Amino acid sequence: MELRHLRYFVAVADAGSVSRAAIQLRVTQPALSRQIRDLEDELGLPLFDRVGRRLSLTAAGDNLLHRTREILRAADSLREHAGALAGGATGTLRLGATAQTLESLISAFLVGYRRQWPGIDVRLIEDGGMRLKTRVQRGELHLALGAVPTGDDLRARPLFPVWVLAVMPSRSPLARRKTLDVSELDQAAVLLLRRDFASRLRFDAACEAARVRPHALLEAGDPHSLVSLARGGHGIAIVPSTTVFGRAGLHVAPLVRNGRAVGGSTAAVWDARRHLPVYAQAFVDSLFAYTRRAYPGKEFARLAPSLPPPLLPT
Repeated sequence: MELRHLRYFVAVADAGSVSRAAIQLRVTQPALSRQIRDLEDELGLPLFDRVGRRLSLTAAGDNLLHRTREILRAADSLREHAGALAGGATGTLRLGATAQTLESLISAFLVGYRRQWPGIDVRLIEDGGMRLKTRVQRGELHLALGAVPTGDDLRARPLFPVWVLAVMPSRSPLARRKTLDVSELDQAAVLLLRRDFASRLRFDAACEAARVRPHALLEAGDPHSLVSLARGGHGIAIVPSTTVFGRAGLHVAPLVRNGRAVGGSTAAVWDARRHLPVYAQAFVDSLFAYTRRAYPGKEFARLAPSLPPPLLPT
């Protein structure tokens, strides 16, 4: 059974004869009669009583006519909805990011995006940067904002640089430094994010390369708790420059190693194996343009050495 059979049935019922319906549908009368008979054969019951040249609905035909109209309306609605999806006018965008990126960037950016794409339901998922990559690969997210990934199945568009920062009380002996070399953190008490955060992995790699061993007092998933503990004098918090916090009573220094900044880039990441909706592509383009004007931690571009350009997966 095809939708055209149902449309022919409704047209004949409304016209009251095959000849008039054939004219409206721009098909031949024999072809239309054959389509109606095919539909009756498939349903296993007559839809019309044929009295002379005029047709009248049988009891079964009258009963099915209302249901057929509903089916055709639903089919038309589905076609319109599919067209809207294809054009990006409606749909759902599943976006993953760390808590600090949601707070420092996405909260403000979404105001303009939702104004441009009012039919898009943006669903935000907060998680650690490394786990977000896995969720993209599983198809749970359209996009994730995080470190530039490795792997043939992922694509990325770098958005802005992220420095790894050392946050300490203003009274700390190290607070005189505009930047802080990781070599000065050997055996120092540090407050760290978990290892599923890209900034933590970058910090660990820098320490390993410098052959220093800080003393980790805490591993947490919230950079603000680390900053709060640092403010109280309980250690040096190691957080990414996407973290937003009050600076009163604190000194913040970008980390360096041998004069080179410790950090990387935040990128929009998606799975190349899966179709990226039009509105998701527009999200990436708009966010890229937005971060040309402003991005979290931009002030550290004046304090710290420039970060090297990211190496993109090929």
